[in-house]
Formats: sequence, structure tokens, C-alpha cells
Amino acid sequence: MNPQVKISLLFCLCFSASLFTIAQSNDSPAGAYQWKKGKTELQNGYVVLKSGKKMEGKISLIGGPTNITEVAYEGEGKDIKFPVGSLKSFGLTDVNPNASTATSGGPINESPENMYEWRSMGIVMGKEIHSTTPRAGYVVLRTGAKYEGELKLRKKAGVLEDIEVKTATGKEKFDAPQVARYGYTVSQEEVQQITLAKQTKSSFPGSISTPSGKMSGEITIVPLPGKRYVERIIFKGPDGKFVDHTPQSISGFNYVNNKGRNVTFTVIDKMFLTEQFNGNTFQVYLNPNPTSINEFATSLAKGAMQVGTSAAATAVVKKDQEKNDYVSNMDSVIRVSSTEELIELRDNLANLAGYNSAQEAIDNSDNESLKANLSALELTIQGRQASSAPGGLLNEEWIIFNKITNEKTIVYKSQYKDQIDVLLMGCDKYLELTKSMQNDLQKWDNLQQAAKLLDSCY
Repeated sequence: MNPQVKISLLFCLCFSASLFTIAQSNDSPAGAYQWKKGKTELQNGYVVLKSGKKMEGKISLIGGPTNITEVAYEGEGKDIKFPVGSLKSFGLTDVNPNASTATSGGPINESPENMYEWRSMGIVMGKEIHSTTPRAGYVVLRTGAKYEGELKLRKKAGVLEDIEVKTATGKEKFDAPQVARYGYTVSQEEVQQITLAKQTKSSFPGSISTPSGKMSGEITIVPLPGKRYVERIIFKGPDGKFVDHTPQSISGFNYVNNKGRNVTFTVIDKMFLTEQFNGNTFQVYLNPNPTSINEFATSLAKGAMQVGTSAAATAVVKKDQEKNDYVSNMDSVIRVSSTEELIELRDNLANLAGYNSAQEAIDNSDNESLKANLSALELTIQGRQASSAPGGLLNEEWIIFNKITNEKTIVYKSQYKDQIDVLLMGCDKYLELTKSMQNDLQKWDNLQQAAKLLDSCY
């Protein structure tokens, strides 16, 4: 044979073989296959022939992770070894559609990413460490070994570093490259329920107003520190399930507080606001953004706050030391440190304990001494900031809203009589009342009764 023809033929054969190899497609991440001695374990999967026919059953890859030569198939009564060049594609059917790889060829996460609750563990050698809240799960190693128990992941500088599983016999820890796949054995809904249940330490009997009517259950208000409105509540229904609700999902709610008083919240401007009255013409609700300053309360508070909070904070620390039999100089630190130094100390203590903030540690930690010391620092910091803040304490203001004219009248205790008289004097029914009855309606505690009279009059 002519040498040139021979070379051309050889080139064509090699090129064709290369095309056959490239043409096939592995539809599943490399880490999802369990390799052992030149082949993978049989796993639920499929092959797609060049003709387009899809055959489902079990498959095993032969060769190596970077050099697959054949795909062994079992199913439909057949046992076939396909050269990869004869297949259009192949893959696994039991890999979670939400699975993702941390790095190319790295461990496969078989649970949705939003199920993992990451916490900051501080900075080690210039790199930030995060770990997940332990939850029931599993790890499958590249050797095929599987471990089940409490699963905890750890990242260093945003990259998965290792995985720990607390089994019935002890803790097992694996570096990320050792792991083929991992995930939770609890469902996404179960994790969500656990997370919401943690936030419902203080709940009250009540009901929510939905588009389909009222539903009774238990209400937990998720507070916004320093705000006079609410953006989120957790509702536990008759079926025992917890549901997050915002002003976009319900039109309001009410509950019975510890004093047996019914409290109503309505939705206004995409906020849950406390409501005192809602009639045909008038509605009375709490002003979420008051502007008037309570001069008397401000002068008292600023004089006593800094001294009072420091004393209270020192008492908290000393009481915890006596209770748990230890000695610390935290009370001295509180007395001699600047506010900025106390803030830094507070944040460092919380981070070293694995929490993003002092409040998160106070809410979730089982370490009572840690919580006591953080509470003392928080109390001192807030007292100092409040005593040096410009302005002062704001009044509790209520808005009387006329639904027909869209007029708003703002009332607060120190000026209430003059403010409410503007509305009452325009009502003939008020003018017909005795002087003593008129005086009663001019009292701050009777705002709701005044609103009812106005509603029947205008």
C-alpha cells in the first residue's frame, strides 16, 4: 500500500475513533459514580444509543474516571457492554436534580443548598471558617463506604474543607477529596419546620386573616429591634405545622397577650401595625415612624440610663460567676473600657462561639455563662449609646385615619386633649353629651371610645 495512503487511512481511523469518544456524553457529575478497581459499582442509570433509543436499568462504567472505555448495562432482560463510542449519552437516574459539585469532580451535594444553615466560626490564619448546623444526613466515600448520622460541613475561605458525621459509634471526619457524595436524610420541609420551631419560644393563641377567611392557631411575632412595626410572624396552625407570614401573604392577625388582652395587627403600607379601631369611616393605628419627642421621659432616661445599665450589667456578670463558681474580670472590663472596645469584645466573643452576632448567641447558645456575659455587654453598650444619642425618646403616636377624606390626625398623650377636640367638636353627638362624658372622651386611655363615637357621627 502506498505509504501516503497508509498514513491518511491511519489518520482517518484515529480521527474517527476520537469523534466517537467525544460524541458520547456523561450526563451525571463525575463524583456521583463509585469507582472500585477499574469500574464503578452498578447504579440505577440509563444509556442512550446513537439511534436515539433510551434504555433504563443499571449501569457500570469501565476504565477510569478520566478514561471511560465501556459502559456495562443491565436491564430489560439484557446484559450488554457498550463501547462508549456507540452511545450518544449515559447517566444516573438516582442523582438529586438539585445536586451540585463544590469543585470540578468534587463531592456531590444531593440536597438543596438552601437546606444548609451556615454559621461563621471565626478567622483562622487569615481565612474565614464556616460550618453548618448538624442535621441528620449521610456521607458516601469514593471507596463506596457509607456513614449515616449527624452531618456537619466545614468550609475554609468559601471552599468545602471537610465533612463530619456523628454516628451511633462515634465521630467520623473526612477531607472533601475523600467524599463522593453527601446530603441530608431529612426533607427540606422537615428542616424548615425545625428552623421555624426554634424561633417560637414565645407564642400566643390567636388567628390570622387570609384571603379564604380566618384561621386559628398560635402566633409568634418576629420583632424588629427598635421598630414600631412588624414585617414577619410565624403561625402554627391546627395541623401543628409552622408557616412564615408577611404583609404580602395575610391581611392581618390578632392574639391574646399575657394579660388576657386581645391585640390586633393590620396591614398598612406593607407593614403589620397595631390597630385600636376600624370602623366604617375611621381607623386608628399605631404610627410606625413618630417624630414628636417625649421631653420628660428623655430627660429622666438620659440621666439614669448610663449609670443604671452599667450597674445592671455588672450585677448580671457577678450573679453568673457566683452561680457557676468561676472568677472573671468582666465587671472591671465593663467599667474601664470604651464603648468601641466593648463592641469589639462582644462581637469577638460571639464569633469565637460560632455565631454571627451576640443576639444570635443569646437566642441559641446552651452556654449560660456566655449568654450572661454577652447580655451584660449588650446592656452596657445600648445604655451608653442611648444616653449620648441626639434627640430623645419618641412619643407613642396614633393615627386617626378618615377613610372617606384620607385625612390623618396624629395624637399622642401629652397633647391628646387639644388634638382630639378638633375632631370631637365637629360631631353633634359629642356636643349633646354631658360635660363629664365629654371629659371622659378627652382622656388618653379612652381613644378607642372616642373613635367609636366619631365613626357613628361623621
